[in-house]
Amino acid sequence: MKLKYHLILASIGIVAWAVFYIIGLPSNYFQDWSTSEKILISLITCFGVAPLISIVTMIMLNQDYIKTGIWLAFYTSISLVLIDLVVCGMIQGGGFTIFVSHWYLTLGYFYVWIIGPLMGYSLKRFKQQMTIENK
Repeated sequence: MKLKYHLILASIGIVAWAVFYIIGLPSNYFQDWSTSEKILISLITCFGVAPLISIVTMIMLNQDYIKTGIWLAFYTSISLVLIDLVVCGMIQGGGFTIFVSHWYLTLGYFYVWIIGPLMGYSLKRFKQQMTIENK
């Protein structure tokens, strides 16, 4: 994959973090939310937002869908871990305990590794199926 695509994928991870952080600002990065609300936002992100971003990104880049899904998972998980560690851990003084106190974020670092490749595989199968049906 070209450097351009890596930069796009890294940018998507950073922008996703920024949007999520801005949404969570009024509530101390979701810390003031109840457990059920944190679960709800995690479910919405896991089953709605992350798959949608994955699919749109893969279609937009029109590369090998599975590889793109893996790279997207890499860039979103690694960038989110590092940015959360800097912002919440270092700047806000939470240290490494943020991975426990912000468990809903920690889950996100892992489920992108399932969603990205799974959406890539699904798009690849869909494209293959469409090719077969059009013959």
